[in-house]
Amino acid sequence: MKTYNLLFLTLAAFSLGACNNELEKDLKDVNVTVETNDNVVYDGKIITVTKGTPIKFNIGGDPDNITFFSGETGHNFDYRERTTIDPTQIVSSKLTVEISTQYSGGYDNLFSMYMSEEFPGLYKDDFPGDCQLLTDFAGWTEWVKQEELPVAANKTVSYEMDMMSHFGKNITLAIHVHPHDASKQQPRLKFNKVKITNVLINGSTVDLYASGMGFTPVNVWSSDVSSVEIDPNLSKNNGYYDSSNNLIESALWYGTVTNNIWGMWNLSNATTGSFYVHSAAQGKGLRESWLVSDYLVINACSPDTGVALKNMTNRFSSYEYTYNEVGTYRATFYVSNENYKHSESKRINMVINVK
Repeated sequence: MKTYNLLFLTLAAFSLGACNNELEKDLKDVNVTVETNDNVVYDGKIITVTKGTPIKFNIGGDPDNITFFSGETGHNFDYRERTTIDPTQIVSSKLTVEISTQYSGGYDNLFSMYMSEEFPGLYKDDFPGDCQLLTDFAGWTEWVKQEELPVAANKTVSYEMDMMSHFGKNITLAIHVHPHDASKQQPRLKFNKVKITNVLINGSTVDLYASGMGFTPVNVWSSDVSSVEIDPNLSKNNGYYDSSNNLIESALWYGTVTNNIWGMWNLSNATTGSFYVHSAAQGKGLRESWLVSDYLVINACSPDTGVALKNMTNRFSSYEYTYNEVGTYRATFYVSNENYKHSESKRINMVINVK
């Protein structure tokens, strides 16, 4: 039978909040211990663990909130508010996209993919102005050439572009869907792995996913809703109808959907770099639309994230985490107490060596 010993982690804790004598809830007694065994060893400074072995952390005290940062790429406490990277630390920058079609094939010249260093940006509150801007602007270059875009059904193609030459410039990406043959079924166009990946001097990588690029749809087909067949499924999407069930035209102009409505963009999975525009059946009609990014900062990055383990509404006493890659990590438990009179927080750091 294995014997488990509870060892108290004597680690640096940093107080990051202000104190108030009223309604204080002290964090001094909050601590983290680790259960040791044959594969999890603690020498007083470093936790050594075999990769693939769960580490069980026990939480002492009762903080209102607990968030765990594993220290792995994308989950470093120190980078939780980082939105840009020093360009001198970047050795490689690539823009990638994976495109596929579903439900039909043989529809050529259905869409185009552009980029520009000159696009002035959308108004976003002047739909006729944005439609005219997109019609008149001649400064686009093809991000992916038209002849390389997929046509055959269920075909997936991948593209990569070197972005190092675009540092310090205002880059806009755009996708223009322009169906021209209502007699054909228009396929669903799926865009996956849309991200900019920056490789740093230390060998680590930092990604900026589609959700951080500020993509805005411009649904050109909705400029005159009196002549457009509105899918009844739109009523299932919040924000398209008022309390009297009247369509809000301005919401439709720049709107996205969370279900399948032909000719409209679904960006609900943009945080993972994926989005799509839904297919249209044969004879359904033609819906022209754009998807246009904000200016891209090539050295931008998504802030690192942690796992929210506890909030004020639940109780919590232990957590298991498994590292599957060899390396040395600085993990952090970030704990806090919050109320209208008082805010206090601290972090508990630990070094974990995975072998």
